[in-house]
Amino acid sequence: MLKRMIAVTAGLTLAVTAFVVSTGADDVQAATPILMGVHDKTAPAGLAKRYPGVQATREFVDGVQKPTVDLRTKYDAVAKRSWAAGLIPFVSIKTDPATTGSGAYDARFRALAEWLKNKPETFFIWYHEPEDNMSGPVFAKAFQRVRDVMKAANPGVKVGYSAMAYQWGFPKSTKDPKPWRVAADFYGADTYSGGTQPATAILSEHKGHQRWYDELVLKTPGASTKWGLTERGFKQTKSDSRRAADIDRETAYLKTLKTPPSFYLYWNTPGTEGDADLVNGPKAQAAVARMVAAF
Repeated sequence: MLKRMIAVTAGLTLAVTAFVVSTGADDVQAATPILMGVHDKTAPAGLAKRYPGVQATREFVDGVQKPTVDLRTKYDAVAKRSWAAGLIPFVSIKTDPATTGSGAYDARFRALAEWLKNKPETFFIWYHEPEDNMSGPVFAKAFQRVRDVMKAANPGVKVGYSAMAYQWGFPKSTKDPKPWRVAADFYGADTYSGGTQPATAILSEHKGHQRWYDELVLKTPGASTKWGLTERGFKQTKSDSRRAADIDRETAYLKTLKTPPSFYLYWNTPGTEGDADLVNGPKAQAAVARMVAAF
């Protein structure tokens, strides 16, 4: 419970600092609290049994919403089970980028922000993985419009950008990274190992993730204290044991960071693409549980 209180308090600002325990010889850096979550086939109510200490979930409103849609109803439908379980949902909603940037959805986002004032903690993501569907300038215009409207209605609302690490490794829309350096309340990356990246790659070995971190997180004012993983998964691993070992390596790596992620959401379902290879075996699942418990 203490761990959860620390993490939730830190989540209000998304700025946390590592502390050092003096041993009189070599100083030992204790693990900085990270808001840990898992996207899993297990319902939110049962998630803590599988991953003791879990604090967050990843949820999605399907499809691109029209200006006539009540976003409050859509949000509630995907977030309410997490709230009921005492978990913090990261919720994605997509609206048409061009008309969003011109104000067609202002009333809907204003109403959503006001409604969220009386709801438990949540993190809102407008259009996750935008690099796959639009240019940087189009994203910047629409995202800032959404965030400005929502923050004016509810200064406490958290509106964030969730990047597609793949597109930062093979830059087309991100060839010029400057437009993507928007002001946000948090910065996430959807980062998968396997496919175009080595199946065994932890974050420090993932070229797409590292370019996103170097070009976006380190060069956007304030982002270095409020970045994280909005999706993190492995695929094409040779064995359950190998994947478990890589997850354990990533846990050890996270403990070495002076500025670790503020949140980390592990992905453990086939997703909309039906990729069963993303689902962990028992050993890798246990490794994720160890990671969650470590922070």
